[in-house]
Amino acid sequence: MKKIFTLISVVLCAMSVNAQTEESYSAVTNDALSAEYAAVVGDDGKTAKNVVNGNSIVKFNTTNVDFEAMGSAEPTALDKGEDLTIGTKIGDNMYEYTINSSKPVTWEVAKQADIDFTYVKGQGKPAVTTYAEEIITDGNPTGAYRVVYNAFDPAVGGLPVTGLYYKVTTKVAGALKIGMWANKGNHPTYLVDAETKQVSNFLVEGYINGQNDDQGKKKWLSNDEIRALGSAEKPYIIGAGNQPFWGNVVFDTEANKTYYLFQGTTQIGFQGFVFYPGKKKEDVPTSIEAITTKSNKALNANAPIYNLAGQQVDKSYKGVVIQNGTKRIQK
Repeated sequence: MKKIFTLISVVLCAMSVNAQTEESYSAVTNDALSAEYAAVVGDDGKTAKNVVNGNSIVKFNTTNVDFEAMGSAEPTALDKGEDLTIGTKIGDNMYEYTINSSKPVTWEVAKQADIDFTYVKGQGKPAVTTYAEEIITDGNPTGAYRVVYNAFDPAVGGLPVTGLYYKVTTKVAGALKIGMWANKGNHPTYLVDAETKQVSNFLVEGYINGQNDDQGKKKWLSNDEIRALGSAEKPYIIGAGNQPFWGNVVFDTEANKTYYLFQGTTQIGFQGFVFYPGKKKEDVPTSIEAITTKSNKALNANAPIYNLAGQQVDKSYKGVVIQNGTKRIQK
């Protein structure tokens, strides 16, 4: 009996440690795609070789986080429908379809020009529904088809089925920080609960192109500062004007629940994530120290050292680190 109780104690202790340890994942390591992304691309280091029906899926995980990245491309002959096989009719002039040949799907390394912020750039505008529509000319059916993509509408809800999006499930409750880049910050960014298919709240922090401090250097903005640039009528906008954003979105997760992160009408870049089991999004530390403007680098040998997840480490840490805003390999 004593052995049984001891075993239970060990298991509970292991579960407690497992649930409370921070976990991180970097999609780009030393300016190269992580192993999971690299495994699905060809010799050019970017063109996906695992495309099925126009979609490329990359999966990766840590102890308590399961992550999935979806990238998509349009059919090669979108306006002619030559690369579509038409299936069951699902409505007036609406059909299910299969893509026989698509434009290349790519996963490639990109970097914000003036900030040391490297990420994976995917492709495909997210859509919650798609269908093939026959092209009608002068009132006559042509026998050619095109794909119609319907974007997410927060008033209606839904889940993306194609395009570029990120799907995450956490085994325990906590706070998840995702590093992302958005080409157009004035496009809506959505975090959607897979169960309710409705938007969920998140915090955002980072840089927005054109938002500078008194010295004219890029200014790290808090959630309140970024939200102040928007309006109550557009609560999902995280930018200002047609400008890029790069930084973090932070949100609470429940145990064994799935969430989708995507922009409504354009793509987002993915840098990586840090998961904080048992924490709330308001308790997660800022990551400003991990991202330094190139114009503000002070080459200090004693400057703090960070890993790719933005966590401070010491000189005994081995692997890719960031110091003085520069990545290097610490052996």
